Amino acid sequence: MQRILRINLQARNQTLKASRRKNYEKLREDWKEYEARLIQREKVKNGHIKAERRARREDWIMGPLAPKRDVGTKQDFYGTVSNLLYQGPVFPTKVRHGPRSNGWDPVGGEGLEEEQKEWEGFGNEGNIVEGDRVCIVKGKEGLIGQIGKVKDVSSDSKELRIEGLNMADVEIPESFGEQRDKIHFSSLELPVPIADVRLVYRLTDPATGRDRDVIVKHIRGGSPYFQREPNSPLPRHTRYVAGEDIQIPWPEVEAPKYQAFEGDTTRYDVESQTWTPTIYQPPIPSPEIFDDLTAEDKYRRDRAWHEDEYVRIKILEDARAEWFKERKIQGPLAKLAEEKLKTVAQRAEAIKQAGMSEETRKLLLEEMKAARERRRLRMAE
Repeated sequence: MQRILRINLQARNQTLKASRRKNYEKLREDWKEYEARLIQREKVKNGHIKAERRARREDWIMGPLAPKRDVGTKQDFYGTVSNLLYQGPVFPTKVRHGPRSNGWDPVGGEGLEEEQKEWEGFGNEGNIVEGDRVCIVKGKEGLIGQIGKVKDVSSDSKELRIEGLNMADVEIPESFGEQRDKIHFSSLELPVPIADVRLVYRLTDPATGRDRDVIVKHIRGGSPYFQREPNSPLPRHTRYVAGEDIQIPWPEVEAPKYQAFEGDTTRYDVESQTWTPTIYQPPIPSPEIFDDLTAEDKYRRDRAWHEDEYVRIKILEDARAEWFKERKIQGPLAKLAEEKLKTVAQRAEAIKQAGMSEETRKLLLEEMKAARERRRLRMAE
């Protein structure tokens, strides 16, 4: 059985290393995809900037002789931007700092599935949601200092859109077909990095007693936790002004409501308990059902369990092997050697219990004195 356990432990370690290697490769692929999308987006943005600079210089130098650019294939799309600027690259899952669970989950979804941990952390990710008022503190000069209401938040790309700010005419993609022929572009809000904004909260000034808007530099999310209504955009945790522990209420949002039809299952039927367990019947009636549920794990090299019958047989084999080892045939020489070992062990134990005699102590002192004398003579030579 020990051999089986050793082989199984080695297989589990090998599988763990392979899983870690696979996760590392997946993380690298996600970063490569993110960088490729980011480079493509920056190329498009820089292309728009360079084209606008070139056109502005030509208009200034050539005056009335400057070429007309809103003609031909660009007639319907002049002044628009690529749809790549409307959606930013997606970050890998491991570098996202917001909560993973939804607000209407009964328990927290952080860490492993069985841990059911609650989320807590600092920063804008997870603490700014749809409906909040924010102020842009970094970015274009024309946007810095403007305050607006958050239209939507994209946690995958760490961006958000603000109503009426950073507007642009976005070109309809070619894949839309007939819709592109009818509507060539749409005026939309371009996303802003969530790190470039700060939450605006209306706080009562203790000195004057008046309400005024303040820009919250640092936000903290933590307990208490609440279960929201189904499909609510609000998370489970509560947010505070970091360092002051001033609670910042969440914006009032309306959860989407769905119409119930006659054929839908009622909530009472869904939540009612229709089966009561008993101690007289096992939870799984037949062991074959357990085999079907664990069919994939049953023959894996890195499985962490074995069948009871298999373990029983291996334990019996180990006990039988130990019994045969004790009952092996010994020759005369082996018996004599075993008796000598027992005699030596008994004599050593008796000497240890009796202690050192006076004669032995005198002999040791004389031997040490003679050794010192020999060492002195050797040094004198």
